[in-house]
Amino acid sequence: MKQPASVIDLLSSRFLRLSNTLGLYASRRYREEFGITLPEWRVLSIIASFEPTAARDVSRILATDKGWVGTTAESLRRRGLIAGTPDKQDGRRTLLSLTKGGRALHDAVLSVARWRQHRLLHCLPEGAGKQLVAYLDLLQAEADAMLAESVASSDEDIAR
Repeated sequence: MKQPASVIDLLSSRFLRLSNTLGLYASRRYREEFGITLPEWRVLSIIASFEPTAARDVSRILATDKGWVGTTAESLRRRGLIAGTPDKQDGRRTLLSLTKGGRALHDAVLSVARWRQHRLLHCLPEGAGKQLVAYLDLLQAEADAMLAESVASSDEDIAR
């Protein structure tokens, strides 16, 4: 395989550009059509998939800052889209779930997200979409391994 000529040829740069382009599209469309920001949608969708769940778990799944998730969840709670209940196993934790309005909004936005995915995969050759998803899973697993190695290496440096 040919070596990347510049940083813009690196896979990470290509993924970042694609992610940013899709994020910008989603941000504009979801805000205009549904009155929800992209960060709110991301948190809402994870809560919908794993409810009831804690902000810490949403943060882990999204691989993002727990404080950011907490602020976003609070915004969703103020808008009546999610509700929090104390965790019976750990009183320090609050479990988040969608309200009826949150479920309706989630389902509407998810319909648009599914349409977007269909459109993206449809532009690929027959069968390539399934392969792409499998390859992305492989790349994610390798990236997770690289991150774990860097954390272990960092921990070793601190121990010295």
